[in-house]
Amino acid sequence: MPFARFPLRSAALIAASVLLAACGQDASRVASEPGVLQIATEPGAAELHVDGQHYGRTPAEPGQTLDVKLAPGRHVVEARKPADEYSEWVGRHEQVVGDEPLPVLVMKLERRLTPAGEEARGAERERLEAREQALVAAFEADGAVVTDTRTGLIWMRCSVGQTWTDGACTGEAEKLSWNQAMERAGGYEWAGQRGWRMPTLEELHTLVYCSSGRRFAFEGDGTGGACEGDYRRPTILEAVFPGTPVGNYWSGTPHPVYSHAALGASFANGAVGAGSRNEYVHVRLVREAR
Repeated sequence: MPFARFPLRSAALIAASVLLAACGQDASRVASEPGVLQIATEPGAAELHVDGQHYGRTPAEPGQTLDVKLAPGRHVVEARKPADEYSEWVGRHEQVVGDEPLPVLVMKLERRLTPAGEEARGAERERLEAREQALVAAFEADGAVVTDTRTGLIWMRCSVGQTWTDGACTGEAEKLSWNQAMERAGGYEWAGQRGWRMPTLEELHTLVYCSSGRRFAFEGDGTGGACEGDYRRPTILEAVFPGTPVGNYWSGTPHPVYSHAALGASFANGAVGAGSRNEYVHVRLVREAR
């Protein structure tokens, strides 16, 4: 079913790596004399330090190098370039200089967080955790059912086919065609309660939770709206709906144009979209409060 980014600053700290290789059109070039180290960085225009001493900036143009005269021995080569307000490009390499000419050194820089980036990421994490706790608190659980205090709707905590056991949803969630799901909902009994029905698309989508706090816009036809960035799957509050499969769920909303299709939501990415009624996907039922 084709149910239709914390920025890079949220990436974990990555150790810098270095690649020894030929550089652009100068692939076969070596230093004209021993002790001259020809250095390029990817990306270019990085500030270069050798043994803590600043040697200038590497060329921005591919294939060009910064030549550094070094004494025999072991040297630590470091490169650094700002990426944005919260991250930078960094690289580190140990180079031994002897009596032989040296090959061109191309340092492939890796992106990592600055201290300001680490602080911003921590603040963002705290904000998202507080947001998640507030959303969980909006649901009042009563064993195998839960009431959304925002909408007044009562939801099955498990998917159709699963069993509520010791505070968890166990077993394999069934996959049903849309017609099967609509028929099953009519006489379904869960937690000793009847009156269950298929949720509308709007109701079903209220269960989508993007842990990243970000999502793409909805399309003009009501599709789209997938979570954006680094988010957990399934895209639902697992503290409220444990054991939810990472996959698509039917709503009871038929496609507004095509009679062979119906609408649903994906708890793999949070998007909504349409699928053929003959497709087999998961189902979670809802009912109004009595």
